[in-house]
Amino acid sequence: MTDTPHPSRLTAGGFAFKVLLRVVVSAVVGSALLIAWIWAYRTGVLDRVVNETTLGEFILLVVVGLPVALLFSALLAGPVLWLLKVRPVWPIILIGPVFLGLAHYFKLPDELSSLGDRWTVLVLLAGASYGLAGLLTAPAILRRR
Repeated sequence: MTDTPHPSRLTAGGFAFKVLLRVVVSAVVGSALLIAWIWAYRTGVLDRVVNETTLGEFILLVVVGLPVALLFSALLAGPVLWLLKVRPVWPIILIGPVFLGLAHYFKLPDELSSLGDRWTVLVLLAGASYGLAGLLTAPAILRRR
């Protein structure tokens, strides 16, 4: 018998390519999600919702609406990543927003303000957060085999 690897096994180069693809696609999807939210904010869609609410409604919007918006983003990111052949997607959609939240907590957007305006920095951070989530969860690719 010959000592050839099974076709379903990843080679080192194949694994590296899959990880690189996972990171890049995750970063693009994370950036695209934030671009969509920025568009909604800048076009006034979110302003109209916030301006037409009372204080009680505003608190309800923050307490209920923000988690629903985050859940909607995760539910949108999952199928998009899945369609772009990134597997498994659940670690990325769960960890990416956490990394972005940590970046805000540590005031990273203020530190990176020299890179461009506020919106550009936020889009770059979203891409970096989702890309980092894709990189750190890449060993999940091996467990799928």
